[in-house]
Order: sequence, then structure tokens, then C-alpha cells
Amino acid sequence: MIVMAQFQHTCDRGESVPCGSTIRLKHLNTKKFLHSHQHKSPMSGGLEVSAYEGSDDGDNWVLECVNKKDEYWTREAPVLLRHENTGMYLSTSPKHVYGNPIPGQQEVAAHNLQQAEHSWSAQEGIYFAEREL
Repeated sequence: MIVMAQFQHTCDRGESVPCGSTIRLKHLNTKKFLHSHQHKSPMSGGLEVSAYEGSDDGDNWVLECVNKKDEYWTREAPVLLRHENTGMYLSTSPKHVYGNPIPGQQEVAAHNLQQAEHSWSAQEGIYFAEREL
């Protein structure tokens, strides 16, 4: 995933991401945004989360750092991603696994509770060092 500024905003490459920031997440290969809206998810009953080809404010997620002492999103630090428009939290669970046409894939949805399965962390990828000003 590529972390980008919220819809209709920009940020500089290598800029730190403060806790509380509104961001968008773009899939590197498909170039689609992680998107949610007021449609029920098919398995868990939360809100549907999908890969959206366009871009609008349904792509905005608020980054909430689990450790309240953290000022910025850092590698391996747990975060919650709250959908800006719906207030629901990005989640997945091994209890909700698809059969056909995508066997073995877990449903990704948005739910209103802050639980362990709603916690995410950046584990691997390309990280750009902060630039000195």
C-alpha cells in the first residue's frame, strides 16, 4: 500500500505521518484506493470495504495510534484506521473467509467497535527517510 494525503490534499515524500492524520491507502499494483461507504458487507454485517478505481472522500481514513504517547505512525506500532465519513474501523477476521470466487481470502470490512482485530501495523515495505530541512 502507498500512504497518501487525504482526498484533495498533498504531502511531500518522506513526510512523517502524525497520529490523528487523515490519509488514503492506494494499492501499489492495482492503483485502487481502500474505500468504504454505507453498504453492508456480505459476511460480517459491517460496512463494505473495497478497492475503488476513482478517488473521493470515501477513501479517507483517520490514523489513530494505539499508544497514546506516540506522536507519529512508526513501523510495527499498532494503529487503528477509522473511516472518516462513517466513523467505522477497518477490520478483518479469520471468522469471515470467502469461498468462491476468492477462496481463502478474508473479508475486509469496517465496524464500529475498537477491538484487537481492528489493529494494524506497517511491517515491511519501502520507507523513505525523513528529509532534513
